[in-house]
Amino acid sequence: MDCYVENKNDGGIRVSKLESMKTIENKALKKSSPEIMRYKGINMFQSRYLRIATGIAISIGFLLIAFYKIQIPQFWMALQHINTIDVVMCVFFFGLSCIFRALMWRMTTRMLGTVGLSTLFGGVMVGYMANNILPLRAGELMRTYYLNTRTGISASSALSTIFIERIYDVFSLALFLVIGVVFGIQGLASNTAKMILVVLGAITLVSVIILLYLSRLNSLVQRFNCFSPKILHMIKKFFQPLSQLKQANTLITLLMLNTGAWISNYLSVLALIHWLPSVYFKAALLLLLFINIGILIPSSPCAIGVMQVAFWAALAPFEVVKENALALSFAYQCGLYLFTLAIGLPYFLKTNLKLRLLQKTL
Repeated sequence: MDCYVENKNDGGIRVSKLESMKTIENKALKKSSPEIMRYKGINMFQSRYLRIATGIAISIGFLLIAFYKIQIPQFWMALQHINTIDVVMCVFFFGLSCIFRALMWRMTTRMLGTVGLSTLFGGVMVGYMANNILPLRAGELMRTYYLNTRTGISASSALSTIFIERIYDVFSLALFLVIGVVFGIQGLASNTAKMILVVLGAITLVSVIILLYLSRLNSLVQRFNCFSPKILHMIKKFFQPLSQLKQANTLITLLMLNTGAWISNYLSVLALIHWLPSVYFKAALLLLLFINIGILIPSSPCAIGVMQVAFWAALAPFEVVKENALALSFAYQCGLYLFTLAIGLPYFLKTNLKLRLLQKTL
């Protein structure tokens, strides 16, 4: 519906079409924009804190499960008998895995520009630090923000490089799970393992299909006229790092580096429980699987509660009492927390990142 008004011009009356109803509505919206912005702000505030509250509630629920019928004196004694050298070795191998991930990141960012290994290692550490101090696993967003701020690489391209790393992680996790099933690790129920493998396999298959038909998908997206130029530019930047995966040598190198990262993570867990009897190799593998499956659950910072249940569930089949398992879980978390904070915080401050901007996206 259009709106017409009468304008007098040189004594005559002329009817002209001035604006459409849509324009009038837009003007009305502009007049009330402060109210609308306040309304949106309240909704975003409520939504963000609802997600945070949900994560905290999940952590509390897991903590209640972990500490149900626990013997506090025995738990406290287990904490006091934690071997400091074991924790240091655990942190050392974790740091080694971070170096492998930084090398992976250098491979995936090389076509975007020359980025120093120290800068990329700092980004990995900042990401882990964010996971330990922010809810809902915000590390990937922080790494994207870090790389964009530090190097000027677009956020879409930075996010794409992290996406590549996560695809390899899913593949490696599935491979470790297969190894666990083949070796018949106690505590790994066959039906549960098969279900997890199906889910991981489906994720990997979909990701591989997307990567194989990347060029065709990118060309198809560029033809869509319904997207704005800004969105098309973001899509183009996202696909840019993925295009190098069509090179076989790149795929193999990334696989080797990712395998190195996961072996380092395995050695990190192994260093913490090497005192177990002859089954500690199997126990470490099961614990690694449970830790990485557990952190997929959105919860409070540091995966409090989830990590405790993961340690308890993984070590119980190897006759480790709950109190000892929980003590190990807190030692593991404390060691990694202090390490990522000590290394990641200087990089965070050096880049002048603003934590408040990231918190608004959660």
